[in-house]
Amino acid sequence: MMNHLRTAFLVSGLLTLLCACSATSGLPLSEYDAGGVIFWKPCTRAQSEALSGSANGKDILQGAACSSWLLESGTVSSADYAKSSQIGLKKFLEKNPQSGPGHYLLAYLIAKEAQLAPLKGLDLVPLMEQEALTASKLTPEIDHGGPDRFLGELYLQAPSSPISIGSMDKSLEHYERAVEVAPDFALNHLGLASALLEDDEVKEACVHYEKALKAKSFSEQLLKVDFFKKLTKACAGNKVNE
Repeated sequence: MMNHLRTAFLVSGLLTLLCACSATSGLPLSEYDAGGVIFWKPCTRAQSEALSGSANGKDILQGAACSSWLLESGTVSSADYAKSSQIGLKKFLEKNPQSGPGHYLLAYLIAKEAQLAPLKGLDLVPLMEQEALTASKLTPEIDHGGPDRFLGELYLQAPSSPISIGSMDKSLEHYERAVEVAPDFALNHLGLASALLEDDEVKEACVHYEKALKAKSFSEQLLKVDFFKKLTKACAGNKVNE
């Protein structure tokens, strides 16, 4: 029971970092255009249902993106909704297995289901991993390195073997890839810095912390996320020679 609850808590942190936003932390939802499918764009439940029921692939993806926004913004907070939102997307992916945006959105919706249904958390972690890995192979650039940022956080926060898939080496590998893909996206540097700090690489962690502060996408609101408070305490005020 405690392992499932711990995983649910960690998944909540994962979702905060996944899209650079959180309804509970007050961070803004930043829209991202994935080839005509707009992630984190405000919408209604009726719009999501209409889009998801379309025969057009781009509409189905936009419907899944809409569902993701509804869940992330707190407009809808139901594990059943997160699960039902996966149905049309899974059917789409059966016919379009090379859709990176589709796999990325499915990873998010599974993660949201896990967050909202704590007792299912551990069972859903491997499914999140599988979808995010596929998205990383197909479209690593999507959502500013989103698939690898997702994986970096998942491996960092998940319990380690034999309970789950947690791995510091894998976390660092994917965070580093996210930074490589989108070097001016502050959240990638903050995620990598947090992983390095957990690995006792304080100096290198603070290098990436400072890079995050200088990134065009940086917002002071990012540092209000609980997950980054330890990092801020370790690095704020320090001058690091890169």
